[in-house]
Amino acid sequence: MNMTEYYEELAKNMRIERARLKISQLKLSVMADVSLDTINLIERAAGNPRLSTIISIAKALKVDLNTMIQL
Repeated sequence: MNMTEYYEELAKNMRIERARLKISQLKLSVMADVSLDTINLIERAAGNPRLSTIISIAKALKVDLNTMIQL
């Protein structure tokens, strides 16, 4: 898998988990203490998030990192 595919998988899984919780991007950004722009970029597979950002988002979504992205 190349990096683009990882970013696309992360984006897809974030959208799925956010829909499961029925929360907006804004609500997730507040819960994860991450900017709305960052959430938006990641969900469009356009960002290059730090591991700490992915961890914060996973915690806010109440999922483990494997749910966010399979290595």
